[in-house]
This record gives sequence, structure tokens and C-alpha cells, in this order.
Amino acid sequence: MDRADRQILEIVQKENQLTHAEIGEQVALSESAVRRRLKALRDSGTIARDVSILKPAGEGVRLIVTLSFERESREIYDDFDRQISHLPQVLQSYHVSGSVDYILIVHGPDVEWYEEWSKAAFMSNPNIQRFTTHVVWSCKKFETAIPVIE
Repeated sequence: MDRADRQILEIVQKENQLTHAEIGEQVALSESAVRRRLKALRDSGTIARDVSILKPAGEGVRLIVTLSFERESREIYDDFDRQISHLPQVLQSYHVSGSVDYILIVHGPDVEWYEEWSKAAFMSNPNIQRFTTHVVWSCKKFETAIPVIE
């Protein structure tokens, strides 16, 4: 990946609806060169997906959940990963080091819903020792762009 690829990645992470010509103007490349480079970046998996990010607009409740397992094993983690992958309410799942095993970002209609949902999702799993929920009052920073490092 060269300097032009990195510049293109920085641009499309902020606004992926620009035309190839508009991107080309910013990085001093032709429209066809930008098209080829973007195709190569997508084909290689560097660009994983092109998405639209919706503004929450105050709909529902966002929760940050930390959880710890009773025991640790590859099978327990793999089973939990499979479970979480099928729950659309879990927007993000991070297996982390430290005093907890996972951090989840969950979105739902309200806290009453979450109480029932968490019973089904977490309390029914005998491997989960403890989970703690933090209600997000407001978001002070939300960025999806990953810094492109040389």
C-alpha cells in the first residue's frame, strides 16, 4: 500500500459517496486510477464494507455491557462468540484482557426491554459469572475511521 492508497482510505472512511473523479482531484490521480485502487483495496479485504452510518436520533437505549466468565476455555469463548453473532441487538463485541472477558455494545428500545433480553442472553448462560451494564446517557465522540498509518 502506497501513499495514494492511504490518502484514498482516509477520504472514503469519512465520505464514501464521493465520485472517483472527486477523490482523484484530492489525491492527484485519474478517475480510472482511483477506481482500480478502490477495487484492489476491496478485493484484498482492506476495505471490509461500504456502509451508511445512521444517526441514532434519540431512538432507543445504548448500553455498554462488561461480562466475565466463570471459567475460561476456547470452547466457552467460541460458543459465546457464536451466540452473540446471532443477536442483532449486539452492535459490537470485544474479547478483552483485564478484569472482564468481554465488552459489548447493545442497542434496544428501552431499559425494560433490556432487563428481559439480558435474562435470556446472559443469565441463561451458565458460563457467565457476572455482567455489568452501563447506560449511555449521551455520546461525546463516535468515530469509525481508523487512522491510516504508514
